[in-house]
Amino acid sequence: MTETTGMAGRRVAGEDKHYAIFLRGVNVGGITVRMAELRDELTRLPVHDVATVLASGNVTCSSRLGAAELKNLVEDALRRRFGYEAWVIVVDHAGLAAIAASMPEQPAAAATAGSDSEPGVDPDTAPSAPADMHSYVTLFTGTAEMEAFVDEARGLGERPAVLEGGSAIAWFSPKGRSTDVPLAKLLGRTRYASTSTTRNINTVEKVLRLLP
Repeated sequence: MTETTGMAGRRVAGEDKHYAIFLRGVNVGGITVRMAELRDELTRLPVHDVATVLASGNVTCSSRLGAAELKNLVEDALRRRFGYEAWVIVVDHAGLAAIAASMPEQPAAAATAGSDSEPGVDPDTAPSAPADMHSYVTLFTGTAEMEAFVDEARGLGERPAVLEGGSAIAWFSPKGRSTDVPLAKLLGRTRYASTSTTRNINTVEKVLRLLP
């Protein structure tokens, strides 16, 4: 569900930029952030055209602030309003578009790509990506945090795909097992739990469609 708040936010000098803001760890583990209250709080900042997507803490807005300044203001506002140690990841429109565009195919689909040129493989009967596989994007607070995770994941024999446009990786999981696969367990460690947040690619694409 998408909800929008109009032009209540204050503008500052400069050219408008369009951002996606991803909150981490809300509406789970006892931290409740209602999207209407979130929109209300953010419109008190120098932002406008605030919209939320789903209840997992996905926001789009426009502002003349830089991404780092916007991140700090949003985190401070969330801490005051909702009383938890909030942090967010801010991605501009171009960055999020590049992340979505560089998302790889699911493993089974990738394995059959180009199979019509391989002898002995009938493209009409070749297996496709299983319908119960889900694709995820994990966003990190910075390149150093992402690279540390990728290095550790490769040490465990995993190979997350590094995406373009920002500090983000792609990974896949069977439906209902998104917390059980090795990459998810690694992301759950304290070191990475505080520097990353994960979204289904469908959520990322919904957020992207709201950005001008």
